[in-house]
Amino acid sequence: MKSLIQTLWQSRSFTVAILSISVVVFSYLFFSPQSLPADIPHSDKYGHILVFFCLSVLIYKCINVSRRYQILMLVGYGVLVECIQYYIPYRSGGLDDVIADALGVVLFYSLTLIPAVRALFNKP
Repeated sequence: MKSLIQTLWQSRSFTVAILSISVVVFSYLFFSPQSLPADIPHSDKYGHILVFFCLSVLIYKCINVSRRYQILMLVGYGVLVECIQYYIPYRSGGLDDVIADALGVVLFYSLTLIPAVRALFNKP
């Protein structure tokens, strides 16, 4: 099983496919009506952090540009999503969601400063 996971992780086409599917699914979720659990305060913020952490992992693995551009792409996507949500009647766009998105990005890219984490991605 470990060999299969390692093989898939090393496959560029597989990780690009996962990134593409993730962007489509996350975009759908960002623009569709939501029913969040009321008993968990700020659950939507945790969702934003988790989604953008995962997108950061995939972008870092798939796209060979500097970290600065990767971070700009991710935060730009978060800002774009919030701008679009502002105009959707059943959604609301807000700066607090952009901050949560950016926090997910910063958490991942902070981890990439650790050499052992970079080694998981075969990055120097």
